Amino acid sequence: MIRAGIVGLGWWGQLLARSIKDSKKINVIGGFTRTPSNASDFISETGIKIYDTYEDLLKDKDIDAIILATPHSMHVEQIELATKYTKHIYVEKPIALSLSETDKALTAARNAGVEIAVGFQRRCHPSMVAALDAVRNDKIGRILHVEGHQSAPGLRIYKEGSWRQARDEQPAGGMTGMGIHLLDSMVSVLGKVEDVSVKSKKILQDNNSILDDMTSVLLTFESGATGYIGTSIATSAYFSLRFFGENGAVEVRNPDLGEFVYTDQAAKIKVTENKGFNMEGASLELFADQINGEKNFPISVEDVMASSAALEKIILAAQ
Repeated sequence: MIRAGIVGLGWWGQLLARSIKDSKKINVIGGFTRTPSNASDFISETGIKIYDTYEDLLKDKDIDAIILATPHSMHVEQIELATKYTKHIYVEKPIALSLSETDKALTAARNAGVEIAVGFQRRCHPSMVAALDAVRNDKIGRILHVEGHQSAPGLRIYKEGSWRQARDEQPAGGMTGMGIHLLDSMVSVLGKVEDVSVKSKKILQDNNSILDDMTSVLLTFESGATGYIGTSIATSAYFSLRFFGENGAVEVRNPDLGEFVYTDQAAKIKVTENKGFNMEGASLELFADQINGEKNFPISVEDVMASSAALEKIILAAQ
């Protein structure tokens, strides 16, 4: 059993911890948060030990690994400190907001001999596994185009002053925290992004947010395929990723990725349901498997670097 400490106990950190409460591979036994009063119910419910500082958590020899559910800009410094205490690291995406910072974090982990995994949980979902396997195994022929969209009502959910409402943390609107999932899946099968064109805009004016609520990206991949990603932080939750090949198409859809859709060359459609899957827990258990030398984490270092490079291009183009 991997004994983990979680850093950051906002709603997402709490969700990650709850996703493995019944796991036989990894469990959260401690945590650190800058605002423990905001997580008092969760702390009482779980009974986990709360440390006074992040470094106090790292000093505890009972902690094998850390889970970072913290603002993007804090990741690299937190990763570097964790490596000094030889803790394995699971970090939320994006790992960093620039390619150089991503490389710095990955290099620190490699030099310390610790495992590091980036939380692209959607890659662990059976629907996504089926779609990416279909592309890799040439089931729909050469990929000509890919389209993805992800949205959530972030402007209604996150309070003013939240780090998720800060432009420094979300420099490309919804692309930064949501669209990166789509980028990750795309580059894992289509290779590096060579070129991007971005339109990022604040359409709704009757709120206090300074973030762009709609971001649209056109992409060209080294494979020759073209692509599109759209994100919104002002509409209802939605998710879709579609690969268009010369012999058919595959799609993952719904906010919970609950449907995998295969369309053959004759336009015959087959829908497979994969509802209720705990992709967050599955991702953390795969992280535990990697620590134990049992399985490789599905998101490689090369994939992380490729999605980080593409995100950097998008951030620069969105300014």
